[in-house]
Amino acid sequence: MKKRIFDLTRQDIATMGRKEIVECIKISEGRTMMVENVVSMEPPLDLVSGAEIAAAFGADMITLNVLDLMDPRAAVNGAEAHGVADYFTVADLKQLSGRILGCNLEPVPQGFSDIPPGRALSAETVERAVELGLNYIMLTGNPGMAVSQETILNAISLTRSISKEIVIIAGKMHGGGVGNDYNTDFIPQFAEAGADIMMFPAPFTTPGMHPALATSLMTAVHEAGMLGMLAIGTSQEGASESYIEKVATESKGAGADIVHIGDGGYGGLAVLENIMRMGITIRGRRHQFKRMANRR
Repeated sequence: MKKRIFDLTRQDIATMGRKEIVECIKISEGRTMMVENVVSMEPPLDLVSGAEIAAAFGADMITLNVLDLMDPRAAVNGAEAHGVADYFTVADLKQLSGRILGCNLEPVPQGFSDIPPGRALSAETVERAVELGLNYIMLTGNPGMAVSQETILNAISLTRSISKEIVIIAGKMHGGGVGNDYNTDFIPQFAEAGADIMMFPAPFTTPGMHPALATSLMTAVHEAGMLGMLAIGTSQEGASESYIEKVATESKGAGADIVHIGDGGYGGLAVLENIMRMGITIRGRRHQFKRMANRR
């Protein structure tokens, strides 16, 4: 199958493995959009999941943030008032969104306990992600989690030792953990450990992350044999549409295979108009509107 990511149907995704997903992103030529969703928060609209909303506004890949893999559920807005179940399962989200789904796992240092076990990287949580049918794991750190490039590197090796088929996305999108780290020495090490995609902050999102630096990082990532992702993870996903357009343009120009927008808007999602603006910017209205419409 040689489809671009914005042409995929739910049935296509159900048959895709690691190699097919990575190749699909690669041939999409920088037009892949990842949207993050905090599943522990009630979405901004009642009765529909955050994943469905993200899909409706053009997401190709949806990262379930703050998902506890030992008790995996996504909150529902208005459940009590409408007499429906108060959470969605991962199986529900896969069916309803029709998108490539993954989750964040945090490779916190040994002895760090300020996080539920179901959200921290461990052999058990990786096995659970595989059991739930998630397409990828994103190894990164939310603010305050003490995650470093060293702990991420070790997490890649552990994850790959458990699953050869799950896609691994790894790196930092902001200064959460132990600060910003643009050290290119880690890039080949991530690739050797088994990562498929390496992420860095998008231009203009963290101090010193300018387009030239982003370009050099994406070049090094590609030379190491991985795909690259540039991320807005600094709550600037709630900035103006003109800002989103600028960051998306610079990210694609820097060589990003995936452009990411975080969850710092309302109800565990970016401002919805900003999700759509990013999609229109990186792939134009034709492919964006098709992606918004197609969840079959």
